[in-house]
Amino acid sequence: MTLRERAILQGEELWRMLAGWIPGGPGTVLRRLLYRPLFASAGPFRSGTGVVIQGFRNIRMGRGVGLNRHCSLYAARGKIILGNNVFLGDFSSINANDAVIRIGDNVAVGPMSLIQGADHAFDRPDIPIVEQGHVPSQVTIEDNVWIGAHVVILPGTRIRSGAVIAAGAVVSRDVPADAVVGGVPARVLHMRGRTGAGERIC
Repeated sequence: MTLRERAILQGEELWRMLAGWIPGGPGTVLRRLLYRPLFASAGPFRSGTGVVIQGFRNIRMGRGVGLNRHCSLYAARGKIILGNNVFLGDFSSINANDAVIRIGDNVAVGPMSLIQGADHAFDRPDIPIVEQGHVPSQVTIEDNVWIGAHVVILPGTRIRSGAVIAAGAVVSRDVPADAVVGGVPARVLHMRGRTGAGERIC
């Protein structure tokens, strides 16, 4: 990381120290005012307390994005693109370092979920894994997707429109449109519209 990149991250940390802890409506308004100019682009959004953002300049957000308490966006060396009406639940995390993560419109991400954009390289046994860097990749989540609590979405995956990811699932491969998936690794349980209304899966 260059000195300039380190300086930018330190400046972002200062903004978080100034506004990240203030609760309620005043905190929401202040964070919107302070953070919005730092993003590559951002419509009106709501940010709860304790939200961690690194790499504002590599993040684009549509209108109506909700960043709930203590969620995190990491894009210091990657890109995060959020559509309109994306909701990130408490303690959820999007890690796009050395990757591109795209999330479409009207997507809900449950609390304590992780969207991981890149893997660590680990082929060389003579070098510590933490020093081998990342394998660049991407994650795409299309429109109208519901992701339950405690879900892990791994690099290189695509979740197509209308899919539902059950709580606790680990998504390691592409998910078809309108599929309901669950398990470790996640597999298709059924397709939406083919079961009774109100079935509890998340």
